[in-house]
Amino acid sequence: MQSHFGKGVLFALCAAALNATIGVLSKVLMNSGFSSSSIALIKTVLGCLLLSLLLPLLKRPAQPAKWFQAAICAFLGIFVLFHFETSAYRHYAAAGVVVMLMASASIASIVLGRIVLKEPISANVTVGAGLTIAGIAVIFGADLEQGFTLQGALLAAIGGCGYGAFSVAMKRMGVSGGLHFTRQLLLFGSLYLLMPAATDGFGIGELSLVAVSALLALAALPTILGFFCTTKAIEYLKPSQVQALELTEPLFAALLALVVLNEVPRDTLYMGAALILCGLCFSNELIRLGKKAPQPSAT
Repeated sequence: MQSHFGKGVLFALCAAALNATIGVLSKVLMNSGFSSSSIALIKTVLGCLLLSLLLPLLKRPAQPAKWFQAAICAFLGIFVLFHFETSAYRHYAAAGVVVMLMASASIASIVLGRIVLKEPISANVTVGAGLTIAGIAVIFGADLEQGFTLQGALLAAIGGCGYGAFSVAMKRMGVSGGLHFTRQLLLFGSLYLLMPAATDGFGIGELSLVAVSALLALAALPTILGFFCTTKAIEYLKPSQVQALELTEPLFAALLALVVLNEVPRDTLYMGAALILCGLCFSNELIRLGKKAPQPSAT
């Protein structure tokens, strides 16, 4: 059991680190003239195609196709997340979108975990989520009021709720993560994302070497490997734990910005990081409040 917990933590943290590359890579493509909806579609389609080429070479044993489960999970975790997150950036500053999206994903996974999975909402989970969300708010505090609109905040919250619901749906349907299921997710995600991309007119910029490299990196890192790590983490942990661990994404994004863009982090990053790490200790019961919550019986 302890080894499973360790594996789940590792996969969730890897997913957070991989997802942290989205901002830098998307910024490169937007500067090259790509629209946000086209970026979401292209990276998903590329991810599906790359996996289709890679899986036969890996000679992994084929898994039974779970098309129904993949269709539902892709709608929540790809379409709702990508579409509403992209729309939110048009109405609200990036920092505010990140805070609203990640906070709503964490809260949604806790509430839906209670309703759908009958997981208890313990003091540890509540305190951990509160501290972690507060840490993210501290990191982005100076930027939260810039360009604030209720519409932008609402769109970001919808995207986050979709991602939180995705993790709960995966757990409820007992879907095993892996590269085969990731390909199914990306296939349905590509179909769903055709609609907003078509509405925006398929805004594709200059296909320079830098732009093509950024697209391939987006397809490989956050899209293929990011979803693979998230789905594997959900196998071993509660959805609320996975979402809490993935709230470390701003820390990895700050590190990446320092290394790649030479952007020195603000002093608030260190205070926010301390709150996030403290919150993770509570969420994963490394610091325990009261008695350990009983585990729901397997059905």
